[in-house]
Amino acid sequence: MRPNTNIRFLKAVKIGFDSAIVLMSILLAFFILAVIFNISSPYSESLFGTIAAKASPIEETITKDFVVHSQKENISVSSFINKYELEISMKSNDLNHIPMIYKLIFLTALNLNLFFIIFVFFQASKILKSIIRSLKEDKKVVQHNLFNKSNIKRFQFIAYGFMVMPIIELIIYFSDYHFLSNYFSIPGFKLHPILSLSSISWDYVFIGLLFMSLIEIIRRGITIQEENDLTV
Repeated sequence: MRPNTNIRFLKAVKIGFDSAIVLMSILLAFFILAVIFNISSPYSESLFGTIAAKASPIEETITKDFVVHSQKENISVSSFINKYELEISMKSNDLNHIPMIYKLIFLTALNLNLFFIIFVFFQASKILKSIIRSLKEDKKVVQHNLFNKSNIKRFQFIAYGFMVMPIIELIIYFSDYHFLSNYFSIPGFKLHPILSLSSISWDYVFIGLLFMSLIEIIRRGITIQEENDLTV
């Protein structure tokens, strides 16, 4: 591709990223304002939020909600409750007694994925802007401008973002667990966060580490290439 064609294509991609960032930021602002309004509303219909949870019996409980029949002869069947999934709506005319940390974590949990996507798109837009500026200045091919020092740092930020996501989810898990234990109870059942430890995005850590490894390999390759160019 010619340099001018490269620039036009990259500009179009950057406009797409920028448009997505603006739209998602507006959506995020709307969600944040809606939650803040519900949290701070003085009216009795004020809604702190719908909290998803799981309820597991403390002792094995035979369920009477449904009966499981065997379709084969000489096979006896019994069933028991493992976990119920619940949606708890918390309403109050006075939410000031709820610690602010719970409100902030609740707000973060609602919008965590949107925060992360905006962050990745923002870094990608910065990388494209750097490439476009470099192409305008020296007309080199894209590969020579993609992995400069500034862009490598931006790629590292994205990798850090992947590795931080599970840590934030882990904090949200323990916060939800503590919140459910302190504010709600069901006789004969134990409440758990809807997000289990096994469902946390642990694979993001490996993606981040792989990303960091590739970045380091590229960075070392660029350093060697620069040293060779100086030697020549």
